[in-house]
Amino acid sequence: MKYLFVLTSILLLTDCSIKQVEPTIEPLDSPTESLLQAISIVDENTTWISGHDATFVRTRDAGESWELFNHPTGDSLQFRDVHGFNENKVVLMSAGPGSLSRIFTFIEPNEWEENFVMQDSLGFLDCIDFWDDQRGIAYGDAIDDYPYILLTSDGGKSWIRADSTNMPKAGKGEGGFAASGTCVTTGENGEAWIATGAGGNCRFLITKDYGQSWMEVNSPLVSGEAAGNTSVSFIGDTGVVTGGDLLIADEYTDNCAFSKDGGATWDLSNQPQTRGAFYGSTITNIDGQIFAFACGPKGLDYTSDFGKTWTTLDTLNYWALSMKGDFGYASGTDGKILRISLQP
Repeated sequence: MKYLFVLTSILLLTDCSIKQVEPTIEPLDSPTESLLQAISIVDENTTWISGHDATFVRTRDAGESWELFNHPTGDSLQFRDVHGFNENKVVLMSAGPGSLSRIFTFIEPNEWEENFVMQDSLGFLDCIDFWDDQRGIAYGDAIDDYPYILLTSDGGKSWIRADSTNMPKAGKGEGGFAASGTCVTTGENGEAWIATGAGGNCRFLITKDYGQSWMEVNSPLVSGEAAGNTSVSFIGDTGVVTGGDLLIADEYTDNCAFSKDGGATWDLSNQPQTRGAFYGSTITNIDGQIFAFACGPKGLDYTSDFGKTWTTLDTLNYWALSMKGDFGYASGTDGKILRISLQP
């Protein structure tokens, strides 16, 4: 009996020491009503979020207040991705057919530099990301039978198209969904993952050498003319991909999967609570526990068991997600900004 008592005491003490972490959400005051669809967290205080109408916003006080910025040429640009280097410098990607796809550098208070303009009328940029303060990558819809991948080695000042010699050919109509700025994500030691879709295509392009060579891995998500992968997020070798069929708004499709081996293999998750396609995803690790979040026009869900079970956090229209440790943000239509916190 005494051993049972000791064992019971140990179990009770162990249970008491386990911190139960659950996400909480807080709507924040936004300075705009424009669609906000890409998020870049610099640190616990500074975050940049970009969107339509040539609009982007910044917080330097962990979301307590937000400052509004606009490109000086007007509201025709759609800033569908953003990467913040610090509280003063940011790279912005505008999306659209042909010359509407551009990459800019902005340095406060009002220094603008246009770094790239799409010359091909069939071109369409979808997303960007950076490995560090010099090396970065941009992805767009396929041109000339190959994936359209741009690389920079000078912090975004200049961009060159990646050599197609060491990459698989593109599928007909293959590209990305410029919905959340997360169809490409970078990792450590030159790793990056591109999530493709459209035209019946649905796969990953993976590099381990800063974009010099690429391999392909099939995705288990639904494919179709307006379907496939929309967003991919990794922390170490653990990743989540979301997507779906953008033409099926009120039904469930195979729209979320997880990888535990750096993207070599993927397993479909169970059905989320939110229906329709997901536009954005993010993943984070809190004391060894993995949390993944997915959002779309019908709402925001999360899972802490690799998609075995899902919980809905909100039912409003969100396009983008980003987590950094135990905090992050979601953004969407009508200038919505939501702070997400993971606290015991």
